[in-house]
Amino acid sequence: MSNLRTLSFALFALAATRALANDSTAELAAGGITFLKDPDIAMRSEDLSISAKQVHIVYEFANKASADKTALVAFPMPDIEGAVDFTVGVPDGPDDNPFAFAVTSDGQPVTPTLDEHAFFKGVERTAELRKLGVPLRPYLPATQEALDKLDAATKKRLVDQEMAYVDETSTSVDGPVERHLIGLWTYRSAFTWKQTFPAGKSLRLEQSYKPGVGSTVGTGVGAPGWRTREDAKGYPAKYCIDRDFEQSVAAVMRKKKADYPPFSEQRIDYILTTGANWAGPIGDFHLTIDKGQPNYLLSLCADGIVKTGPTRFELRKKDFTPSRDLNILILTPNP
Repeated sequence: MSNLRTLSFALFALAATRALANDSTAELAAGGITFLKDPDIAMRSEDLSISAKQVHIVYEFANKASADKTALVAFPMPDIEGAVDFTVGVPDGPDDNPFAFAVTSDGQPVTPTLDEHAFFKGVERTAELRKLGVPLRPYLPATQEALDKLDAATKKRLVDQEMAYVDETSTSVDGPVERHLIGLWTYRSAFTWKQTFPAGKSLRLEQSYKPGVGSTVGTGVGAPGWRTREDAKGYPAKYCIDRDFEQSVAAVMRKKKADYPPFSEQRIDYILTTGANWAGPIGDFHLTIDKGQPNYLLSLCADGIVKTGPTRFELRKKDFTPSRDLNILILTPNP
């Protein structure tokens, strides 16, 4: 994997009490194909559509060289971290492709290779887990089942190393206690394929996947004094929440005679800055965001974005070099 540019992804965990975000599920950021920077391959255009159900991207590349160029291309998926209380917005795709990632090259389907690794505290533990017969994804029921089947000495070693912990649960107050081993390592993956860029021609790559949508059953955004609260740190800057957005929340609160914002959250992250990895800026950049329903509230940092339909927002840029990633906040009314 020496050709792959290393990317870092973050999980954004929020408070699980009735505060800014309660019962929160962390969003997972993905986005942007990448390979080692080449001075001859430019991104002529990128058409990016984002909703809570699907992310769809159409790229047009141009190889300005006099000879074809073949490169190992990667679409890194978000890191997925094992946790004591696993609250990460992993989509419900099949086990071998949970994000339902698909790609075509000039209209022809491409079969990418899924490159998978497990890390713990910065050290790769892939070979060890595979030797034990444990799946690399810490959140799968099959992973817990495999951990439960390990011998006592191996379980103790994993717990002592803090790669796993013992979860004790009971179905009733007086019921028997069940003990299960839960993995705490990080799953890191990327879809890769060899892509030929024909000399002096353009190439159309099209990709789609299900985003990892963070969610909550409530929100404090827009409540009186919410910006001064400890659990609100980062929200205003991350999502560019302005006065108009707060007033929209307040209007719904007045209409429903509610003393707390009657909304849930959806949060979508997209790694946009990988668009700066190519030769020169993106010639034509087009972003479309669909918030889902007309009464949903949308906030994000995107200068120049305009509303073009009841649920649709669009942004167009020429010679665009992205300097920050996309963080999207959607407030959905509670029943």
